[in-house]
Amino acid sequence: MILPVGVTLLVLGAWLFRQSPLRDAVTHDSATGVRLGISNGMVSIAPFADLLDMWALLTVPQHIALLATLLLSLVGLRVVHFVRRGTRPVWWRELLRFVVAIVAVAVLLVVNLLVPRPMAALVVDDPDVMAVDVHAHTASSHDGRPDWTPQRVRHWHRASGFHVAYITDHKRFGGAIEALATNPARAGDDVVLLSGLELYSGGQHVNVLSMTAADSVHVVERDHLTRSIRLADGRVPLILQTIPFRLPMFAGPGQDSLARTTAIEINDGAPKGLTFGLTRHAELLRLADSLNLALVAGSDNHGWGNTASGWTLVHVPGWRLLTPAALAVQLEATLATGRASTRVVERRTPLLLSKAAVALTAPVMLLTVARGLSLPERLSWLAWAWSTVLVRLGLRRAAQAALVRARRQRAQRRRPLVAPARPAMGLQS
Repeated sequence: MILPVGVTLLVLGAWLFRQSPLRDAVTHDSATGVRLGISNGMVSIAPFADLLDMWALLTVPQHIALLATLLLSLVGLRVVHFVRRGTRPVWWRELLRFVVAIVAVAVLLVVNLLVPRPMAALVVDDPDVMAVDVHAHTASSHDGRPDWTPQRVRHWHRASGFHVAYITDHKRFGGAIEALATNPARAGDDVVLLSGLELYSGGQHVNVLSMTAADSVHVVERDHLTRSIRLADGRVPLILQTIPFRLPMFAGPGQDSLARTTAIEINDGAPKGLTFGLTRHAELLRLADSLNLALVAGSDNHGWGNTASGWTLVHVPGWRLLTPAALAVQLEATLATGRASTRVVERRTPLLLSKAAVALTAPVMLLTVARGLSLPERLSWLAWAWSTVLVRLGLRRAAQAALVRARRQRAQRRRPLVAPARPAMGLQS
């Protein structure tokens, strides 16, 4: 009964202090004008989907702290077990349990990365605001999932609530070329995939938005941006600084490409990017303010996982009626105006930045998830928790019935065999 009662107290207690599962990436206050859409499929497996989502959004130190907490909890439970029974552990059995626990965590990690499941999607209230991903990959990238086709990329972004995504593969355009060929006629009809390129320039990884294979011949020289950067249509491409990066080198002496940067990530879906975005949050904001850079979010998705960490919101009136090419022009012109052109919303995660606070990752993670649950999700959590009681009662009754049957069978085997009585033979007169 400990599990269902504990889950009930957590879910109902957190309802009194509920908060939006989305926050503004700059202020970390609850985001307005947006909400997180939860499908019926996700509600049906809410306890698992919610925890796996939160796990995917932890920083690198928080991942380590969570694993350490789980393993230490296992050790503590085994110690209590032996103290209560007054017995000594069999070390090879305890080591086996420890190994099984590590394997179980590894299996959960693989499931979270590879197995498709329902996703939480951003829902934007204003129809003139689009949700943009400025940093996505396909199998064309050397570190992309081998089967991560543009069709799967579009499906992933549709399920996450994005309207537009830039395919910024590493030094390759194969995925972007295929993606452009399958774009809808109007931007509002489906997710629009636009071309871009991620490369190493000026000592940093940067994305060049709207760059195509034809443009790269004149823009890229030995994997670095040339001084005169122009696209085929004459536009100056938007250069995006990805995270993590070396802050002291940004826009330093001789860093011409970086000096022309017009946007910078504040949220990046990769574990290192999530870590950098939170631990260097204040520095990123100061940099964006001082250089008038647009703040953006990039999923940095290479085909692993089912969780979007952040969305770039851009206001472009009538964008749904534009063609993909016209949309790219309008979108990038808006981003080029600088700091005030975007709003970034992100999934709410534990804000544990000090080393001491990171040790509390597991309980704070549970509390953060519980406070952000919708009503259907809360009911799903309660149903799953109390179903364990029914399962245990059913198993217990089945075991008792089996025990009764076994006793009856043993009793029957032990019963002596008695020959049937023969009728008495009467004397005939």
